[in-house]
Amino acid sequence: METERAEAIVLRVQPVTESSLLVLWFTREFGKLKTLAKGARRPKSPMRGRLDLFYQDEISFLRSRRSDLHLLHECFLEKSHPALRVSVPVLTAASHVCELVDALTVVEDAHPDLFDLLAEMLTSLEKSTTPAQLIWFELQAFAATGWKPVFDGETGTAKVMRSLAGASAAAASRVRLTAEQIRAAQDFLEEFRQTHLGRPLRSKLNRAV
Repeated sequence: METERAEAIVLRVQPVTESSLLVLWFTREFGKLKTLAKGARRPKSPMRGRLDLFYQDEISFLRSRRSDLHLLHECFLEKSHPALRVSVPVLTAASHVCELVDALTVVEDAHPDLFDLLAEMLTSLEKSTTPAQLIWFELQAFAATGWKPVFDGETGTAKVMRSLAGASAAAASRVRLTAEQIRAAQDFLEEFRQTHLGRPLRSKLNRAV
């Protein structure tokens, strides 16, 4: 059986046996992908140190014919994003964007633009973490998966959201919002998430900064 290859970012990792891990990836080629990493927890495993939250890897896997859980064959670390673990706010922000991508997508439905967006965002969060960046990412992620928000009217919130929706990642990182603007934007996004996802996200961002 031939292996398939993908550029992949780890969304979630959990132990399934004393020696193996279940890894949920978001890949450029296949979208969200589930793999079993047999023996990955063993001290001498070639995958040890290459499977952790936010890691970007090049992977190869053997496709299952019976389920959507495939067998991870090889894994080569490209980016570990160590700066995402330096503080609770940065870790929470990175967890939030990964959880959002997980919630917005179904297994094996490719969204290469969303993969590139997530990769860019994780790199950006290592340099700075601002509310405007996270709001920008949510707007872009919703648009990339076909749920582009519409901002009616000329209220302050609508103007802020329209401006961020049309900005680049670099421009969004330079935007400074007031506490009132942050709360209003986050209220809008929370309502939008509830409408389209039917549930809140587990990660809780600071609403005051």
